[in-house]
Amino acid sequence: MAAQPEDGFLVIADITGYTQYLAGSELEHAPRIAGNLLETVVSSLDPPYRLAKFEGDAAFLYVEDGQAEAPVLYQAIEACYVAFRRRLRSIEQATACACNSCGLAPNLDLKLFVHHGRYVRTAIAGREELAGSDIILVHRLLKGTAAAYGGSGFALFTAGAVEALRLEPAKLGLIAAEDRIEHFGSIITFTLDLDARWRSESEMRRIEPAGGTIFDLLTTIDAEPELVWAHLTSPSLRAQWEGSPATQETAPGGAWDPGPAGQCVTDRLETLDDIVDWQPWEHVGWRFTEPTLGPVVATADLVPVNGRTRLRLRWASQDGTRQEDGAAARVRAERKAGLARLATVIAESSRTR
Repeated sequence: MAAQPEDGFLVIADITGYTQYLAGSELEHAPRIAGNLLETVVSSLDPPYRLAKFEGDAAFLYVEDGQAEAPVLYQAIEACYVAFRRRLRSIEQATACACNSCGLAPNLDLKLFVHHGRYVRTAIAGREELAGSDIILVHRLLKGTAAAYGGSGFALFTAGAVEALRLEPAKLGLIAAEDRIEHFGSIITFTLDLDARWRSESEMRRIEPAGGTIFDLLTTIDAEPELVWAHLTSPSLRAQWEGSPATQETAPGGAWDPGPAGQCVTDRLETLDDIVDWQPWEHVGWRFTEPTLGPVVATADLVPVNGRTRLRLRWASQDGTRQEDGAAARVRAERKAGLARLATVIAESSRTR
């Protein structure tokens, strides 16, 4: 029995800069970082879209008509890019490792190509494949002239996708263009600047510990917020003051060693802090798992006060359950000691300057 044609949305999420990144990085590390980023992309799109297959530095996904509402399908595209950039930022801020795989990762970006068309399912070598001219078209868009737009993250929609999603190009700020693709002729496209969406998203505060308090610490540091922020967020500077029994080691002579700041990020991709909020010199928010407390949300707020910085550090359980056991008390004591080390490190660096 012949395969029945189906209509649906076809999406290709392509990591840009991957070839240059791979050529300039350690082979044992770079594919793991790129693969982790692709996993982030797919988990953000699926559902409502479904993964058809990975294609090197890209993922090909689809969804049949009627499986999800148009607003959900569109919002998934924006959310996917935000998740990608957030993960990229978390990787960048996780290590001071000097390897090229870690250092060059921030140069990667993501482009998405969205088309609505017809296809059939077919089996090749025991695997289900999607086939049809529209499948070829969405892949050709990656090499079209419109794909060179801006050089930063974007989503490119064909006119068919815009119509099926019921988008209003002018309202969304979509940029119209015409591309000529061999065998397909003139293709009208509309481009959404996702990098601008990311910048807008970065200005929002998404987490604020409200329940399940583990600790709420307040201290004043004799330095401007910019310097305190650097020590809170820079991997190499964090290594000078931050640590916990889970990450600390004892250096020769019994000196305190802050742990894996210089360790390649590929060794701990599954346990990275997820940086959710990022407002430089004012506020940063993380989600992570603390071995003895489970999933945690944490925030640091910085307020300038007469040339000094009032720093408030808060941890809370993600499920809102209040932590009052010995583990919470131990972590609170560790972080309080860490803030004292932070003040000392900043004071010493100020005297050195």
